[in-house]
Amino acid sequence: MEICGPGYRKALEFLIKDYLIREKGEKFEAVENKSLGKCIAEFIDDKRIKDCANKVTWLGNGEICYFKKWQDKDLSDLKALIDLTVKWIESETLTRKIVEERPEKDANG
Repeated sequence: MEICGPGYRKALEFLIKDYLIREKGEKFEAVENKSLGKCIAEFIDDKRIKDCANKVTWLGNGEICYFKKWQDKDLSDLKALIDLTVKWIESETLTRKIVEERPEKDANG
């Protein structure tokens, strides 16, 4: 179980970078070698995604330390935050898709 934390954190990195490339239109080269923290800070605008992803990063990074930094948090907290991050990304993506499919005709509807 002790190796799960870093694995979940790495999975978040793949999720965020794929999201930035596919959904946000960032260039692969812009995110490829950039740290996860910098990708989150520089490219993610949605506060909900940013907050959850940052907390996953902190908790996941803390899992590789000899002494855990977050004594009151465990893998269930990490998984819950990843789940929230995924849901916020899905929500943001779906909302954008729906808005783009039906442009506003005029201000009165």
